Amino acid sequence: MGILAALASAVFSTCKDLVSKKLTLHIDGIASTFASFAFALPFYLVVLAILWACGYDIFHFSVTFWWLVLARALTDVFAEGLKMYSFAHGDVSFLTIIFSLSPLMVVAVSPLIDPGQVSVAGAVAVTVVVMGSLALVYQPSHPDWARQKKALILGIGASICFTLNSIFDRKAMEQQDPENLGAATMAGFTMTAVSAAMLLPFVVRSRPRLLGIAVSSRALLTRGALETAFMVCKLIAMQWLAAAYVVGLQRTSLLLSIVAGRVVFKEGDFKRRLLAGLLILLGVAWIVWEQTQSSAP
Repeated sequence: MGILAALASAVFSTCKDLVSKKLTLHIDGIASTFASFAFALPFYLVVLAILWACGYDIFHFSVTFWWLVLARALTDVFAEGLKMYSFAHGDVSFLTIIFSLSPLMVVAVSPLIDPGQVSVAGAVAVTVVVMGSLALVYQPSHPDWARQKKALILGIGASICFTLNSIFDRKAMEQQDPENLGAATMAGFTMTAVSAAMLLPFVVRSRPRLLGIAVSSRALLTRGALETAFMVCKLIAMQWLAAAYVVGLQRTSLLLSIVAGRVVFKEGDFKRRLLAGLLILLGVAWIVWEQTQSSAP
């Protein structure tokens, strides 16, 4: 269940990033970040209503959970903000590879916060995936490198924040019943609502941002639906797998982003980036095998 949920979140993540890249032509990073949260809330409410009607408990949470939700929302504001600004300067396929730093960082931090959750084999798999893919795409002599350099810095910052997100997600979901899908969905709704509230003052005071959001409302609604699906699947996966494994499995979105970047945005350096994506898939296969072996009777 955890593996399937993580892979589904990867598909939704890729689609969401493609929409975000297109939106950089119309709105700035802060407006786009706020809208990514705000336009997801109506879809969350629909999902919560359905789960509540089906008998799931969506209202029972511990005090610890709420503190983790606040911490997660704060880091997500920075993560999504840096990500949106990076899309304005770099290719989708290139930046998705930079975001692959996140699994390595999760592996490095998890033993301090989540003891026993990451095995040696799992850590090696994620490390090989990240380092190998970065080695393939690092090309300072490439004629397009100057344009991508700013995106690189922003992408690394986003990756650090995404690492903290994954840790806080995992710790928050440990406070809930793993069989309760309502708890996972309410967690995603709450985190998203708090993140939107943090950015609201920066949007309502800017007429250009409000106009940009109004003009791009259809695309923003589409991205909101994708954001909801992504978050719900990710949180469900967090209930079953360690944070490092979930982030590693989500890197399958890289291969999809490389192909989509080539087809939709005509991005260059396709062969090298595709090779990096295949290397990541190899690492993902390793993670899935290792998880399967550990759960076998």
